[in-house]
Amino acid sequence: MSTVVILSVGVAVALLLPIAARVRARRFDPFEPIVVFALAWGVMFVVRPIAMVVRDDTVFYGVDISSTLDAAVLLGLIGAVGFVAGYEMTFGARLAARAPRMFEVAPSGRMSAVAVLVGVLAMTTFALYLVWAGGADAIRTFFGGRGPELNDILRDSPLWLWSISLAIVPIALVALAVAVVGRRASAVLAAALLVGLALVRFLPTGTRLYLLMLVGGAIVFLYVNRQRRPGAVAIALGLIVALVGSYALLVFRYSETRDSASAALEGLTTTPARVFSPLTKRPDSEMAPALAGALLAIPSELPHRYGAVTFGDLVTRPVPRQVWSGKPQPHILVVTEEVWPVARETGDFQPNFTPLLAFYWDFGLLGAFLGLALYGLVARGVYEWFLRQRENWVVQLVFALAVAGIVVAVRADPVFLAFHCFIMLAPVILLARVGRLSPSPVEGVTGSPSSTGRAARATGCATRIRQEPLEDRE
Repeated sequence: MSTVVILSVGVAVALLLPIAARVRARRFDPFEPIVVFALAWGVMFVVRPIAMVVRDDTVFYGVDISSTLDAAVLLGLIGAVGFVAGYEMTFGARLAARAPRMFEVAPSGRMSAVAVLVGVLAMTTFALYLVWAGGADAIRTFFGGRGPELNDILRDSPLWLWSISLAIVPIALVALAVAVVGRRASAVLAAALLVGLALVRFLPTGTRLYLLMLVGGAIVFLYVNRQRRPGAVAIALGLIVALVGSYALLVFRYSETRDSASAALEGLTTTPARVFSPLTKRPDSEMAPALAGALLAIPSELPHRYGAVTFGDLVTRPVPRQVWSGKPQPHILVVTEEVWPVARETGDFQPNFTPLLAFYWDFGLLGAFLGLALYGLVARGVYEWFLRQRENWVVQLVFALAVAGIVVAVRADPVFLAFHCFIMLAPVILLARVGRLSPSPVEGVTGSPSSTGRAARATGCATRIRQEPLEDRE
């Protein structure tokens, strides 16, 4: 058995132990962050490396990574142990206990109206981006799917306009939550409009990360708002639908394969194993081989930087290059140009790294362990914060965004994660403040005689879910 397989099995054991402990204690929660982390990390550092060994395929975008693949999986093991250690510490729970409680929010018509206004403004920035990039030609390029022309637009236009429009995801989810909790016809129409705008923003290019935030966040919210959890059958069906949808978007989003999308999907009926290709071959799970490629240059050609990668990038990256032409390149581009210069020059390749790259490049093995331990500690704190206030629908929405965002956290570098958290949470906080200031609370939510009974029932259900098995499943 090769070293890569042994290390991958070690990663699997590190991920499964805390899950097994929860199952044994009859307190397994499929939405608990450690469960989502184990699923995502297992795909990246268990499934993909073993698949590469089975296929005897260690050439990644023209670069032989056979000499460093075992080191990359070792880093994956260190990261898994670090996350689990940080998550199981009680410090995260103590932080959650000291965090202030979320104020009560009335899901009013005013809140829906402001959500629509902010959502339209966010999409206006996207329209301005396309106008800046070339007007009608840029619009046709965007709706035509990914390809060299879209890459040229992204490279030559101000990305801050493109990035601001990502806020349409949390705005649409706030509108959806208002519709679910408030149950008003106007709120339902507002939610439908904003969800439609979000689909217009992300479907043409198949941006699955933010479609996951939108769809996954909505599903998690609907469950936690009802104080329920999906059962085994629902989870299995959900994973199958997610795999099929991911495969379909992969085919549809590229301009050169869009015309053959129907044939590719029909092929699933004869060879259903294709649906697993995103997990074993495609960019969805390329973090281990990408990290192995980076280790060909780190630290031999690119020495450890002792904080400059994580903290230096955090300071410089938000500055538009149109303002600072000499701004240093993001560390991901530095590594890519060092290891894959041809692929980077032609625009054919932009690797997906885990946060391990930044943590290891800065502080070596200790940095990889401590960085992921910090991630685990924060994830546990968010979960405990949610458990203490799960009757508050805004807390439920923030938690839903956090659960879906774990996939972003394990795929992205810390600087991108910080930006992602800001763009996801800022609209929620803004719109929640609007609801807090509303002079007309909704009957049964806050400030009404029936709200006390509803909150008591929700709190009682919360206690049962926390201390007893999750019997109420779908």
